[in-house]
Amino acid sequence: MTDPIILRIAGVPEHFNLPWQLGLERRAFVRAGIELRWRTVPEGTGAMCELLRKGEVDMAVLVTEGAVRDILRGNPSRIVSHFADSPLTWGVHVGASTALKTAADLAQVPFAISRFNSGSHLMAMLYARQQDRTLTEKDFVVVNDLKGAVERLSTGEPLAFLWEKWSTSPHLHSGALRRVDEMSTAWPAFAVVVRNEVLTEHAKAVERILKVVRDQAQGLMQKKNAPAMVAQRYGLKGADAEEWFKSVRWNVDGKVDVEALSKVCDTLHGVALLDGPVKPEELPGLLLQPR
Repeated sequence: MTDPIILRIAGVPEHFNLPWQLGLERRAFVRAGIELRWRTVPEGTGAMCELLRKGEVDMAVLVTEGAVRDILRGNPSRIVSHFADSPLTWGVHVGASTALKTAADLAQVPFAISRFNSGSHLMAMLYARQQDRTLTEKDFVVVNDLKGAVERLSTGEPLAFLWEKWSTSPHLHSGALRRVDEMSTAWPAFAVVVRNEVLTEHAKAVERILKVVRDQAQGLMQKKNAPAMVAQRYGLKGADAEEWFKSVRWNVDGKVDVEALSKVCDTLHGVALLDGPVKPEELPGLLLQPR
């Protein structure tokens, strides 16, 4: 019997990644000949991009806009698949003890971010642009992760913080945070990103991993008790888990929406987060696993 191929993957400790956890718990990756080693990274996409660049993980589940930007800026990796086809809804949060009540109150308020090139950073840039505001580096406060943001905002400091809507819901219910606005992306929420070196050496193994996680996701979407499972595992209220579950669509067919990726590039370029425009014909070579 041949030894399983060992691959390391990183992801955030949030409800979207439940299909990966189920595959690990059920030893589905092992049965596919893969020893998949999961690394939880609460700091998010920016931190995982650094881990990919350093070769400390082989794969990662990243917010799509963060994956696109970092690959275009030299990360030696490729998007091999969408993970969630549905868009991500970002909540705009402030400390509940502050006087900030509405989006209009944020006109001069700095933004807390997990780190630069994280989803919280990129989406703050996009959100500010929608509010006719241009942010510079001095407008950001690095707080490392969701826990750090809650702690910082709970001091009463006037800060805004963008994070996935349902992950922050427990902190709204606890009275720590207030949501003053929200925004959704116009593209699939998450992408699976793999280092080029790994694609060269283990392309077939990556395909098997993707098949396993898609099978787990498809089964999960058909389970009537899935929202209850999500609520129990991730500390969400039942009603919040139900509402989130109605909106999520994991990728189960392996199709990659190149037009959506082009929209990501155009949007990032529009807020000066890319050095120049990306032509549609450049996308397969830059972002997708070569076929």
